[in-house]
Amino acid sequence: MRDIYELIRQREADVERFEKEIERAHTELDALRLAAKLLDENAETPRPVAVTAAAASFGTTPVRPTTPPPTPTPWASAKQFP
Repeated sequence: MRDIYELIRQREADVERFEKEIERAHTELDALRLAAKLLDENAETPRPVAVTAAAASFGTTPVRPTTPPPTPTPWASAKQFP
């Protein structure tokens, strides 16, 4: 006969493992949905897509604008008075 407390600990460990697997499956599903939207041939115009945790987990990075930031003027660091 098995110890009931050992059985409970084993079941709790199984539940924890299942929860992690479900979370991982949801992450992969979100990434697949994102990929499906990007590959949809019927899409009218491409829309900006927010990078989710799912996309980040697959190594994708958000697209950065190619416009360089404005350069500060020589007086930009001068103290401003009201």
